[in-house]
Amino acid sequence: MPLSLRLLFLIGPIFALALASNSVRAGAPAVEDHTMTIVIRPAVNLEGPAATEATPSSNDLTLAEIVDPATIPAVDREIVMRHLRAIALTDRPNLGEERTFTQEGLEAIVGEASRRLEAAGYTIEWKIPRRSSVSRKITFSRDAATKLLRDEFATRCGGCDVQMKRIDWPPTENLRISAWHFAFRNDRPRGSFSVPLELDLAEGGNTTSKKTLMVSGQVEFFSDVPVATRAMNAGDKFQASDFRAERRNITYILDAPALAQDFDGSVAARGLAMGEPIWKATLRREQQVRFGDPVRVQSGGETFSVTTDGVAQNPAAIGESVRVKIGKTQKLVSGILKEKGLVEIQ
Repeated sequence: MPLSLRLLFLIGPIFALALASNSVRAGAPAVEDHTMTIVIRPAVNLEGPAATEATPSSNDLTLAEIVDPATIPAVDREIVMRHLRAIALTDRPNLGEERTFTQEGLEAIVGEASRRLEAAGYTIEWKIPRRSSVSRKITFSRDAATKLLRDEFATRCGGCDVQMKRIDWPPTENLRISAWHFAFRNDRPRGSFSVPLELDLAEGGNTTSKKTLMVSGQVEFFSDVPVATRAMNAGDKFQASDFRAERRNITYILDAPALAQDFDGSVAARGLAMGEPIWKATLRREQQVRFGDPVRVQSGGETFSVTTDGVAQNPAAIGESVRVKIGKTQKLVSGILKEKGLVEIQ
């Protein structure tokens, strides 16, 4: 067979395989490109609309809240944001607070995010600013400030009902307020209040100044309070039928209302009239031993214990400290009353 024919027979199958391979590649679906660039925003306000897409249920500030979601392709956004929400940065700022992150600190954090996303099939490039700040600010308004006052007072009152009777506002109409917060004191007000309102004022460009104004007024607190359903003597043990809940004004009360669990194992610390409110100070733990009562004193560890007899030298309730004089030696020891008649030395 001539050489040219033999070459033709050899080359023909190669061309056929190439054409078949091209036709297979032409009919195959294109491989998806999961490479993307995610941008971290230099400034984030958690009250702004940009943060709503990544709001977590916990109190953690997550990486998802500081990235620009628009830089993530829409088809991948839900999956990517779910991974970013798993990366906690710190706790979320309270109103008026700010969290600041450096570029170096964020680079270490996004490294973990990249590893998570690479495992899910994504290749990520990051654009990180030199600094990124996260604040929680809302536009100042009297309605917003009133709500914040009421919520804070309710928290300090243990969740009781707060009624704002009067609020005296300082003039703020002509101020360019860029940020604001209340400087609350540690205690709740007793009727009247005066709370510093600290303002950041915009003065043009990026410059700001600070100003403090006083917001004052009158507030009342209401709560369900247990009241005695019968007259009681000091030392009387409470039964479930001895009290009922009534709505009372507790604005000027220094003590807190007794809770249902406070009555377990408690007695009246003093005499009570029928209908009198019962506060925490009205109760005391029922004494299980008194001065001179015989008790057993137990000491030891997990593998052994030693028990001896003694005499209590002071009254005590369960869980309280009691001094005991030991038998013939008359030695004084101190322990915890674990149950009636049993003192344990730690």
